[in-house]
Amino acid sequence: MAMYPIPRSRMKNNLSFKIVTAVILTGVFLALFSPAHAAEATPKAKKTHTQTHTGNYQNRNGNSRTFSSTTTRGAGEATRTGTATNQAGQTATHTADRTWGQTTGTGTVTSSTTGFNGATASRQGTTVKNADGSITGQGTITGTNGKTSTYAETTTRTATGTSTTGSITNASGQTATVNSQLNKTGPGEISRDTTVTGPNGKTADKEVATKINPDGTGTRVINVTKPDGTTETRTETFAVDTPPKGP
Repeated sequence: MAMYPIPRSRMKNNLSFKIVTAVILTGVFLALFSPAHAAEATPKAKKTHTQTHTGNYQNRNGNSRTFSSTTTRGAGEATRTGTATNQAGQTATHTADRTWGQTTGTGTVTSSTTGFNGATASRQGTTVKNADGSITGQGTITGTNGKTSTYAETTTRTATGTSTTGSITNASGQTATVNSQLNKTGPGEISRDTTVTGPNGKTADKEVATKINPDGTGTRVINVTKPDGTTETRTETFAVDTPPKGP
């Protein structure tokens, strides 16, 4: 997982921001700390259904990557596995597992992400549905350096999707805050805007707009604004394969 530089004079005071910003900018953030989405990722159906995404993208430097992910939902559990391969042949992987009890209103989440450089970050946590319908989650994130941070988040439903607010606190007590909005903007269209604010008040922002066509093909436009104000944009193309449901 690539790390973006922070001036040495500020590095000690912004350690948690450095880690979290690197995660969001490299695209791993949404895998580790995506909004709880308990309602989205914890199916009510007893039958199991599997969906596969495959695709590719090229960044502004001309470097290309291919990716593939498979999600299986059913019986109160959702599992996801994903693989990305860059043009050098290096591979990054992600696995996640969510469970949900409809009667207890509680669940668990575990995930692990290994970057192209072989370094691994992981997450373990629990989720609880509150009386007002919101969902709170908390747990730990172990970074690629082996150090552990704690996180807490709350997700509420909105008229068009969900809103999540949360924080990540490292072992030194430094805290970064996270705000994420997920909106369904039209048939097959979803947008997500995630902002990380560090202890020094600087922010990093990631906007993702996804559109899935009736034939299963789709595009995803990702805009990233770094703490120094510079921006980066890429467009992914992909295809969704949903096998026919059983009788």
